[in-house]
Amino acid sequence: MKDVRIVGGGLAGLSLGIALRERGVPVRVLEAGRYPQHRVCGEFICGVSDDVLDSLGVIDLLSDAVEHSRMAWWVGDELVMTRPMPQSARGISRYVLDQRLADRFCEFGGDLMVGRRGTEERSEGVVWAAGKRKAGGRTWIGLKVHIDLASVDGLEMHVGERGYLGLCRVAGDRVNACGLFRMDQGLKGRGGDLLLRYLEANGLGSLARRLAEGEMDATSFSATAGFSLGSQPSGGQVCIGDRLNLIPPFTGNGMSMALESSALLMPLLVRYSKGELTWDAVARKYAEAGRGQFSRRMTTAKVLHPMLFHPLGRGVLSRLARGGVLPLDYLFNRLRTP
Repeated sequence: MKDVRIVGGGLAGLSLGIALRERGVPVRVLEAGRYPQHRVCGEFICGVSDDVLDSLGVIDLLSDAVEHSRMAWWVGDELVMTRPMPQSARGISRYVLDQRLADRFCEFGGDLMVGRRGTEERSEGVVWAAGKRKAGGRTWIGLKVHIDLASVDGLEMHVGERGYLGLCRVAGDRVNACGLFRMDQGLKGRGGDLLLRYLEANGLGSLARRLAEGEMDATSFSATAGFSLGSQPSGGQVCIGDRLNLIPPFTGNGMSMALESSALLMPLLVRYSKGELTWDAVARKYAEAGRGQFSRRMTTAKVLHPMLFHPLGRGVLSRLARGGVLPLDYLFNRLRTP
Protein backbone atom coordinates (compact mmCIF):
# COMPACT_ATOMS: atom_id res chain seq x y z
CA MET A 1 0.00 0.00 0.00
CA LYS A 2 1.11 3.57 -0.67
CA ASP A 3 2.08 5.55 2.41
CA VAL A 4 0.55 8.86 3.56
CA ARG A 5 2.36 11.70 5.29
CA ILE A 6 0.49 14.15 7.51
CA VAL A 7 2.11 17.48 8.35
CA GLY A 8 0.75 18.54 11.74
CA GLY A 9 -0.02 16.40 14.75
CA GLY A 10 -2.98 18.20 16.25
CA LEU A 11 -6.61 17.13 16.47
CA ALA A 12 -7.18 16.83 12.73
CA GLY A 13 -3.86 15.23 11.82
CA LEU A 14 -3.76 12.65 14.59
CA SER A 15 -7.42 11.63 14.25
CA LEU A 16 -6.86 11.09 10.53
CA GLY A 17 -3.69 9.14 11.22
CA ILE A 18 -5.45 6.88 13.72
CA ALA A 19 -8.31 6.17 11.32
CA LEU A 20 -5.89 5.34 8.51
CA ARG A 21 -3.81 3.03 10.70
CA GLU A 22 -6.99 1.19 11.71
CA ARG A 23 -7.44 0.45 8.01
CA GLY A 24 -3.86 -0.65 7.44
CA VAL A 25 -2.54 2.46 5.68
CA PRO A 26 1.15 3.27 6.37
CA VAL A 27 1.18 6.76 7.95
CA ARG A 28 3.85 9.17 9.14
CA VAL A 29 2.89 12.32 11.09
CA LEU A 30 5.30 15.26 11.34
CA GLU A 31 4.69 17.56 14.33
CA ALA A 32 6.72 20.74 14.89
CA GLY A 33 6.09 20.75 18.65
CA ARG A 34 6.26 18.11 21.36
CA TYR A 35 3.62 16.44 23.49
CA PRO A 36 1.90 17.31 25.68
CA GLN A 37 1.41 20.95 24.72
CA HIS A 38 -1.18 23.66 25.24
CA ARG A 39 -2.85 25.24 22.21
CA VAL A 40 -5.09 28.27 21.65
CA CYS A 41 -8.43 26.50 21.42
CA GLY A 42 -11.93 26.74 22.89
CA GLU A 43 -11.48 23.13 24.06
CA PHE A 44 -14.98 21.82 23.51
CA ILE A 45 -16.43 19.64 20.78
CA CYS A 46 -19.96 20.36 19.59
CA GLY A 47 -21.52 19.28 16.32
CA VAL A 48 -19.65 16.18 15.15
CA SER A 49 -21.69 12.99 15.50
CA ASP A 50 -20.76 9.97 17.58
CA ASP A 51 -20.77 7.93 14.37
CA VAL A 52 -18.01 10.12 12.93
CA LEU A 53 -15.98 9.95 16.14
CA ASP A 54 -16.37 6.18 16.12
CA SER A 55 -15.30 5.93 12.48
CA LEU A 56 -12.12 7.83 13.38
CA GLY A 57 -11.43 5.48 16.28
CA VAL A 58 -11.32 8.23 18.91
CA ILE A 59 -14.72 8.29 20.63
CA ASP A 60 -13.52 6.41 23.72
CA LEU A 61 -10.77 9.00 24.25
CA LEU A 62 -13.54 11.47 25.11
CA SER A 63 -15.27 9.25 27.68
CA ASP A 64 -14.27 11.49 30.62
CA ALA A 65 -14.89 14.81 28.84
CA VAL A 66 -17.09 17.28 30.75
CA GLU A 67 -20.58 17.34 29.27
CA HIS A 68 -22.07 20.82 28.89
CA SER A 69 -25.79 21.21 28.28
CA ARG A 70 -26.34 24.91 29.11
CA MET A 71 -25.02 28.16 27.70
CA ALA A 72 -24.94 31.77 28.83
CA TRP A 73 -24.15 34.90 26.84
CA TRP A 74 -23.00 38.29 28.11
CA VAL A 75 -22.68 41.53 26.15
CA GLY A 76 -20.36 43.72 28.18
CA ASP A 77 -21.29 43.17 31.80
CA GLU A 78 -24.94 42.32 31.01
CA LEU A 79 -26.20 38.75 30.96
CA VAL A 80 -28.53 38.73 27.95
CA MET A 81 -29.30 35.03 27.60
CA THR A 82 -29.09 31.75 29.46
CA ARG A 83 -30.70 28.58 28.16
CA PRO A 84 -30.20 24.88 27.38
CA MET A 85 -27.94 24.19 24.43
CA PRO A 86 -29.58 22.75 21.29
CA GLN A 87 -26.89 20.05 21.42
CA SER A 88 -24.56 19.21 24.30
CA ALA A 89 -20.81 19.84 24.08
CA ARG A 90 -17.81 17.86 25.33
CA GLY A 91 -15.20 19.91 27.20
CA ILE A 92 -11.65 18.55 27.29
CA SER A 93 -8.18 20.07 27.46
CA ARG A 94 -6.11 19.85 24.29
CA TYR A 95 -3.09 19.24 26.55
CA VAL A 96 -4.76 15.98 27.58
CA LEU A 97 -6.53 15.07 24.35
CA ASP A 98 -3.62 15.56 21.97
CA GLN A 99 -1.39 13.38 24.15
CA ARG A 100 -4.02 10.64 24.09
CA LEU A 101 -4.31 10.88 20.33
CA ALA A 102 -0.53 10.75 19.90
CA ASP A 103 -0.30 7.69 22.14
CA ARG A 104 -3.05 5.89 20.23
CA PHE A 105 -1.52 6.71 16.86
CA CYS A 106 1.76 5.19 17.99
CA GLU A 107 0.01 2.16 19.54
CA PHE A 108 -1.64 1.54 16.16
CA GLY A 109 1.75 1.46 14.46
CA GLY A 110 1.88 5.04 13.20
CA ASP A 111 5.24 6.79 12.74
CA LEU A 112 5.16 10.02 14.79
CA MET A 113 8.08 12.40 14.34
CA VAL A 114 8.10 15.33 16.79
CA GLY A 115 10.14 18.48 16.40
CA ARG A 116 9.82 18.16 12.63
CA ARG A 117 8.25 20.55 10.13
CA GLY A 118 7.09 19.78 6.62
CA THR A 119 8.05 21.69 3.50
CA GLU A 120 5.53 23.91 1.77
CA GLU A 121 5.68 22.48 -1.73
CA ARG A 122 2.82 20.42 -3.09
CA SER A 123 3.61 16.71 -2.92
CA GLU A 124 1.71 13.52 -3.66
CA GLY A 125 0.55 11.64 -0.58
CA VAL A 126 1.01 14.62 1.76
CA VAL A 127 -1.86 16.02 3.84
CA TRP A 128 -1.49 19.38 5.55
CA ALA A 129 -2.91 19.61 9.07
CA ALA A 130 -0.49 22.18 10.50
CA GLY A 131 -3.13 24.59 11.75
CA LYS A 132 -3.95 28.11 10.66
CA ARG A 133 -1.73 29.74 8.06
CA LYS A 134 0.26 32.71 9.35
CA ALA A 135 -0.36 35.56 6.93
CA GLY A 136 1.68 38.19 8.75
CA GLY A 137 -1.35 40.36 9.48
CA ARG A 138 -1.92 42.15 12.78
CA THR A 139 -5.71 42.17 12.91
CA TRP A 140 -6.36 39.34 15.36
CA ILE A 141 -4.80 37.86 18.46
CA GLY A 142 -5.95 34.68 20.18
CA LEU A 143 -5.22 34.20 23.89
CA LYS A 144 -5.87 31.22 26.15
CA VAL A 145 -5.18 30.21 29.75
CA HIS A 146 -6.49 27.64 32.24
CA ILE A 147 -7.95 28.90 35.53
CA ASP A 148 -9.26 27.06 38.57
CA LEU A 149 -12.71 28.63 38.89
CA ALA A 150 -15.66 26.95 40.58
CA SER A 151 -18.35 29.34 39.29
CA VAL A 152 -18.57 28.17 35.66
CA ASP A 153 -21.52 25.95 34.76
CA GLY A 154 -21.96 25.24 31.07
CA LEU A 155 -20.47 27.31 28.27
CA GLU A 156 -20.12 31.07 28.68
CA MET A 157 -19.61 33.66 25.94
CA HIS A 158 -18.60 37.22 26.86
CA VAL A 159 -18.73 39.78 24.04
CA GLY A 160 -16.77 43.02 24.40
CA GLU A 161 -16.19 46.03 22.19
CA ARG A 162 -13.37 44.59 20.07
CA GLY A 163 -13.29 40.95 21.02
CA TYR A 164 -14.90 38.11 22.90
CA LEU A 165 -13.97 35.33 25.28
CA GLY A 166 -15.43 31.91 26.01
CA LEU A 167 -15.28 29.94 29.25
CA CYS A 168 -15.50 26.16 29.28
CA ARG A 169 -14.87 23.75 32.15
CA VAL A 170 -12.52 21.00 30.97
CA ALA A 171 -11.93 18.97 34.18
CA GLY A 172 -13.05 19.44 37.78
CA ASP A 173 -12.94 23.18 38.49
CA ARG A 174 -10.39 23.78 35.74
CA VAL A 175 -11.76 26.25 33.20
CA ASN A 176 -10.41 27.09 29.77
CA ALA A 177 -10.57 30.83 29.06
CA CYS A 178 -9.99 31.49 25.37
CA GLY A 179 -10.57 34.75 23.53
CA LEU A 180 -10.26 36.41 20.15
CA PHE A 181 -9.49 40.14 20.08
CA ARG A 182 -8.53 42.85 17.66
CA MET A 183 -4.83 43.28 18.27
CA ASP A 184 -3.82 46.35 20.29
CA GLN A 185 -0.07 47.00 20.29
CA GLY A 186 -0.51 49.33 23.26
CA LEU A 187 -1.61 46.56 25.62
CA LYS A 188 1.24 44.98 27.55
CA GLY A 189 1.40 42.05 29.92
CA ARG A 190 2.85 38.61 30.39
CA GLY A 191 0.89 35.39 30.26
CA GLY A 192 -2.56 35.52 31.76
CA ASP A 193 -2.09 39.18 32.71
CA LEU A 194 -2.15 40.07 29.01
CA LEU A 195 -5.50 38.33 28.67
CA LEU A 196 -6.87 40.35 31.60
CA ARG A 197 -5.60 43.59 30.01
CA TYR A 198 -7.45 42.76 26.81
CA LEU A 199 -10.65 42.08 28.73
CA GLU A 200 -10.40 45.38 30.61
CA ALA A 201 -9.69 47.31 27.41
CA ASN A 202 -12.75 45.77 25.75
CA GLY A 203 -15.29 46.72 28.40
CA LEU A 204 -15.18 43.37 30.19
CA GLY A 205 -13.75 44.60 33.48
CA SER A 206 -16.12 42.59 35.65
CA LEU A 207 -15.09 39.41 33.87
CA ALA A 208 -11.41 40.31 34.25
CA ARG A 209 -11.86 40.74 38.01
CA ARG A 210 -13.74 37.45 38.23
CA LEU A 211 -10.98 35.58 36.42
CA ALA A 212 -8.30 37.26 38.51
CA GLU A 213 -9.88 35.74 41.63
CA GLY A 214 -9.17 32.25 40.29
CA GLU A 215 -5.82 30.50 40.25
CA MET A 216 -4.23 30.74 36.81
CA ASP A 217 -1.98 28.00 35.49
CA ALA A 218 0.84 30.07 34.02
CA THR A 219 2.18 27.09 32.08
CA SER A 220 -1.10 26.80 30.15
CA PHE A 221 -0.96 30.30 28.63
CA SER A 222 -0.87 30.29 24.84
CA ALA A 223 -1.11 33.04 22.22
CA THR A 224 -1.33 33.20 18.45
CA ALA A 225 -1.48 36.05 15.93
CA GLY A 226 -0.85 36.80 12.28
CA PHE A 227 -3.74 34.75 10.90
CA SER A 228 -6.83 35.40 8.81
CA LEU A 229 -10.27 33.96 9.48
CA GLY A 230 -12.31 32.14 6.86
CA SER A 231 -11.45 29.67 4.13
CA GLN A 232 -7.68 29.27 3.88
CA PRO A 233 -5.73 29.28 0.59
CA SER A 234 -4.68 25.73 -0.17
CA GLY A 235 -1.83 26.45 -2.56
CA GLY A 236 -2.70 23.21 -4.33
CA GLN A 237 -2.25 21.18 -1.13
CA VAL A 238 -4.72 18.77 0.45
CA CYS A 239 -5.60 20.37 3.80
CA ILE A 240 -7.69 19.47 6.85
CA GLY A 241 -8.71 21.22 10.06
CA ASP A 242 -7.83 24.90 10.49
CA ARG A 243 -5.49 24.59 7.52
CA LEU A 244 -8.62 24.20 5.39
CA ASN A 245 -11.16 26.46 7.12
CA LEU A 246 -10.59 28.75 10.09
CA ILE A 247 -14.14 29.39 11.25
CA PRO A 248 -14.60 32.32 13.67
CA PRO A 249 -14.38 30.83 17.17
CA PHE A 250 -17.69 32.31 18.40
CA THR A 251 -19.39 29.49 16.47
CA GLY A 252 -17.96 26.83 18.78
CA ASN A 253 -17.50 24.54 15.77
CA GLY A 254 -13.75 24.54 15.14
CA MET A 255 -12.86 21.23 16.82
CA SER A 256 -15.87 19.56 15.25
CA MET A 257 -14.88 20.76 11.78
CA ALA A 258 -11.34 19.45 12.29
CA LEU A 259 -12.69 15.98 13.02
CA GLU A 260 -15.27 16.15 10.23
CA SER A 261 -12.63 17.12 7.67
CA SER A 262 -10.51 14.13 8.71
CA ALA A 263 -13.51 11.84 8.34
CA LEU A 264 -14.26 13.24 4.86
CA LEU A 265 -10.73 12.67 3.61
CA MET A 266 -10.06 9.31 5.25
CA PRO A 267 -11.92 6.96 2.83
CA LEU A 268 -10.37 8.70 -0.17
CA LEU A 269 -6.89 8.18 1.27
CA VAL A 270 -7.61 4.51 1.87
CA ARG A 271 -8.51 4.14 -1.80
CA TYR A 272 -5.39 6.10 -2.79
CA SER A 273 -3.22 3.85 -0.64
CA LYS A 274 -4.71 0.78 -2.34
CA GLY A 275 -4.01 2.24 -5.78
CA GLU A 276 -7.69 2.78 -6.59
CA LEU A 277 -7.47 6.59 -6.86
CA THR A 278 -4.79 8.94 -8.16
CA TRP A 279 -3.70 11.78 -5.91
CA ASP A 280 -5.30 14.32 -8.24
CA ALA A 281 -8.58 12.42 -7.95
CA VAL A 282 -8.30 12.45 -4.15
CA ALA A 283 -7.74 16.21 -4.15
CA ARG A 284 -10.64 16.84 -6.53
CA LYS A 285 -13.15 14.62 -4.74
CA TYR A 286 -12.14 15.95 -1.32
CA ALA A 287 -12.44 19.58 -2.41
CA GLU A 288 -15.95 18.90 -3.69
CA ALA A 289 -16.96 17.09 -0.50
CA GLY A 290 -15.47 19.86 1.64
CA ARG A 291 -17.46 22.55 -0.12
CA GLY A 292 -20.64 20.58 0.43
CA GLN A 293 -19.87 19.94 4.09
CA PHE A 294 -18.61 23.33 5.21
CA SER A 295 -19.62 26.15 2.83
CA ARG A 296 -22.95 26.96 4.49
CA ARG A 297 -21.53 27.26 7.99
CA MET A 298 -18.54 29.31 6.77
CA THR A 299 -20.86 31.71 4.92
CA THR A 300 -23.15 32.06 7.94
CA ALA A 301 -20.20 32.74 10.25
CA LYS A 302 -18.82 35.32 7.81
CA VAL A 303 -22.11 37.24 7.96
CA LEU A 304 -22.54 37.08 11.75
CA HIS A 305 -18.97 37.65 12.94
CA PRO A 306 -18.67 41.37 12.01
CA MET A 307 -21.83 42.11 14.00
CA LEU A 308 -19.99 41.24 17.20
CA PHE A 309 -17.47 44.01 16.51
CA HIS A 310 -19.94 46.79 15.71
CA PRO A 311 -21.96 48.66 18.38
CA LEU A 312 -25.14 48.50 16.31
CA GLY A 313 -24.70 44.80 15.61
CA ARG A 314 -24.06 43.99 19.27
CA GLY A 315 -27.07 46.07 20.24
CA VAL A 316 -29.37 44.22 17.85
CA LEU A 317 -28.13 40.80 18.96
CA SER A 318 -28.41 41.82 22.61
CA ARG A 319 -32.01 43.04 22.27
CA LEU A 320 -33.04 39.91 20.38
CA ALA A 321 -31.43 37.70 23.01
CA ARG A 322 -32.99 39.57 25.95
CA GLY A 323 -36.38 39.42 24.27
CA GLY A 324 -36.11 35.69 23.66
CA VAL A 325 -36.51 36.10 19.90
CA LEU A 326 -32.94 35.40 18.77
CA PRO A 327 -33.32 32.37 16.44
CA LEU A 328 -30.58 30.46 18.25
CA ASP A 329 -31.69 26.97 17.26
CA TYR A 330 -31.77 28.00 13.59
CA LEU A 331 -28.33 29.64 13.75
CA PHE A 332 -26.90 26.76 15.76
CA ASN A 333 -28.04 24.34 13.08
CA ARG A 334 -26.68 26.44 10.20
CA LEU A 335 -23.28 26.62 11.91
CA ARG A 336 -23.05 22.84 12.39
CA THR A 337 -24.64 21.10 9.43
CA PRO A 338 -24.03 21.01 5.66
